[in-house]
Amino acid sequence: VPGDIIFLRIGSIVPADAKVINGNMLVDQSALTGESLPVEVGPGGIIYSGSIVKRGEARCIVVATGTKTYFGKTIELVKEAKTTSMQEEAVLKITRYMLYAGLVALAVSIPIGIMEKWSVFSLIDLAVVFLMSCVPVALPAVLTIMQAYGSMELSRRNVLVTRLSAVEDIGAVNVACLDKTGTITLNQLEVVGVKGYGFTEKDVVLYAVLASREEAHDPLNDAIITYGKRIGVTRDLCKELSFTPFEPSLKRSEAVALCGNEKVKAILGEPKTVLSLCTNNEHLKDKVLQDIEEASRKGARTLAVAVQRGDSREVTFAGLIHLMDPPRPDAREMILKLREHGVRPVMLTGDNVAIAKEIARNVAIGERIFSVREIMSKDVKLEDIIDEADGLAEVYPEDKFNVVKALQSKGYRVAMTGDGVNDAPALSQAEAGIAVKQATDAAKAAASLVLLEDGLSVIVDAITVGRILHQRALTWVINKITKTLQTILVILLGMLWLRKMTITPMGMAVLLLANDFLTMTISTDNARPSMKPATWNVKNIMIFSLFLSIAMLIPPVIVTYISLSVFNSSWNATVSAVLLSLIYTSQVRILMVRERNWLWSSRPGRELTISLLGTLIVFTLLAYTGIIFTELTPNLLLVVATTSLIPLAFEPLKVYLAKKYF
Repeated sequence: VPGDIIFLRIGSIVPADAKVINGNMLVDQSALTGESLPVEVGPGGIIYSGSIVKRGEARCIVVATGTKTYFGKTIELVKEAKTTSMQEEAVLKITRYMLYAGLVALAVSIPIGIMEKWSVFSLIDLAVVFLMSCVPVALPAVLTIMQAYGSMELSRRNVLVTRLSAVEDIGAVNVACLDKTGTITLNQLEVVGVKGYGFTEKDVVLYAVLASREEAHDPLNDAIITYGKRIGVTRDLCKELSFTPFEPSLKRSEAVALCGNEKVKAILGEPKTVLSLCTNNEHLKDKVLQDIEEASRKGARTLAVAVQRGDSREVTFAGLIHLMDPPRPDAREMILKLREHGVRPVMLTGDNVAIAKEIARNVAIGERIFSVREIMSKDVKLEDIIDEADGLAEVYPEDKFNVVKALQSKGYRVAMTGDGVNDAPALSQAEAGIAVKQATDAAKAAASLVLLEDGLSVIVDAITVGRILHQRALTWVINKITKTLQTILVILLGMLWLRKMTITPMGMAVLLLANDFLTMTISTDNARPSMKPATWNVKNIMIFSLFLSIAMLIPPVIVTYISLSVFNSSWNATVSAVLLSLIYTSQVRILMVRERNWLWSSRPGRELTISLLGTLIVFTLLAYTGIIFTELTPNLLLVVATTSLIPLAFEPLKVYLAKKYF
């Protein structure tokens, strides 16, 4: 409970949030933050529940337990995070409009039926036909198939989907909040520079390698040893006599070795600490500190190396080793690709502004970097500067949630990358929460997408797949709206013109099969991704679909007139001809709406092609043989087939409207 005194040492798992009373420790907080480097904590510092002590020991006082711990507060914040699917909102709104259209048409038609002295059952049939025409019965199945197909495609590109709707949501993203460490950078320290002060590069590296241990699995040691191997320097060149591992309280590691016939003591550690041990530091101190500051501005961490030779008590400053988590080789290219796709990258980092600017400049993110701590100290709201920011520095993990909400309040659709428990609220709040490869289980559970490989390329792939999925969904929705309006207008026109139902309940069931269920193959159709973020502008979709539905109304009207006035067909044969005309025009409509450009700009997918040809052949045979349909003469079948091609004349208008509205 709060107030308890606990003693922690190497290997201890911190049981609660606690404040260090005395002692120094190196603490692994990767389970919480996702950061691979351990954090040094001294007196007055706070350690968090779930962390692991890697080195050192300390006496601490418990300050928080349970839901009041850092971990507990994070989980509570995840529960508050809410996001909505843009696609679901748009489809529900469109469905509502279709229902309104059907009810209005029904309200006009019912009085006509009453004036014609229809029976109650006939009026019920009329109502059923209108309602069947405007309810998208196949919608849940189509959207689920599309999203499942999209998630399968993403899995082939090393992205796991934990929330199906996220497959389409990622295509709508127009801002990507990218965690610097592990996403833009390699999350792996590398030696980027060695500077000797009277010593050669190999000498400095040799002393650093001697004071390092590979079995310690320390990122700093590993980077130095790897660099040494690269330039041909290993500890095999000397015989080790003793080794003192790094201690947080000492801030250095030491090794005594025999190099040839000379005994040397190598020291590796924090620059100011190492400088204080050296006897030759007076004339070097200013120069060394200047070099460290310059390296820091470029985002590098620096370790100092010193050596004590033979029996001399003099410790000589040997040099500096600069280490850095460098940008990924493909980071700049991928950032430029994100911009090409209309996605604005925003870098988030806990580093200071100078380091953040250097990294952002190197990968083409930009130089408008703001400090979150400075913003908060000036009592400025994130919403006031978020439109201008290319990146945010000195970001605490809990700030990420507020950054996502600030962007969403401005109308942006946000993708967020993260790896630690403390990133979970932001991942849950974002439209597309992306857990990187090395993320903690909590981050993966909160995210909607989990990457199986490092870097930005998989994020670009996910956006591309999401936009392809959006194009398929948009095709199905436009097709459905156009079909609904066409069918409502055909029934309404029949009531106003002929005082009869041109489509029966049975005919409507057949039409639903031919239009809604057989067109589910649109969910696997070939589609080209847009270079702009996916949007659902319901008004534009409705206007575009209305024009197409009027074009699609022409064939069944002509068929009705010719069947009754030219061929003197029976009413049942006319109803069958109208039904077949609606089925034929449905196939033409699919070919038109699947492309926002000219219909021949891309080839339909194999499944869609089979569905279209199969539908035409099967229903033509049914009409010709009189199965389900009233038998139609060859001449009337020919009229139905040829008039169904009339909408193709409106292809230029479709292309013009598509460019205008999409």
